Amino acid sequence: MDKRSFYDSLSQDYDARYSDKLNREMRKEEEKIIKKLPCGTTLDIGCGTGYHSKILKSDGHSVVAADISLEMVKRAKSNQAGNYYIVADIEKLPFKKDAFDNVVSIFGALNHANISNFRTSVDFCLKKDGRLIFTVGNIYNISWISKSLREGKNPFKAIKKRKGKISVFSGGKKISVRIRYYSKDEIDNIFSNYDKKLGSLYPKLIFFPLLNRFGRYIVLIGRKSF
Repeated sequence: MDKRSFYDSLSQDYDARYSDKLNREMRKEEEKIIKKLPCGTTLDIGCGTGYHSKILKSDGHSVVAADISLEMVKRAKSNQAGNYYIVADIEKLPFKKDAFDNVVSIFGALNHANISNFRTSVDFCLKKDGRLIFTVGNIYNISWISKSLREGKNPFKAIKKRKGKISVFSGGKKISVRIRYYSKDEIDNIFSNYDKKLGSLYPKLIFFPLLNRFGRYIVLIGRKSF
């Protein structure tokens, strides 16, 4: 299934599906990060039902809530999460040059993308000295590797391919979508000329060297310095 159809299907029960203890703990850490952003015109790309957009809006940002899924954008709008709403592809952002003071993409939207394409697109619409924050699923997620080994699976084949699949039951049927994982070194290289710090969510936010390579999500907090 393509990513747009997948998230259209998930939209009705998305919040309930991702409200377990682990996700609640990660949301708290994500909120700490985005609350440090200077107020401005802020794009939340991959906004889902609008959780992070709503926090940004309440902090005084002018928020453009965007997602590839029309149904997700509808949910975000019904939640009054942003100031503006648009269906948009994270790899082909349809905005004017220097449109945003901040760009945020939290949770897993970038695992459905070629991040090099996202980088090109965000460079165009983010102002000089604009802030960029995103999280992306980590290929060296130690929790996933440990679980796979305990279950007698071989995670290293998937690590080599850097590809995976999300499968869930929704509406009484199993739906799946392909994803791509990244490593801290790949993200560091792709965003090499951003002023940045890289960490990970364990779900706690970690920036210690070495440890920051093995969390569930890689975290980039950066500034476009060019």
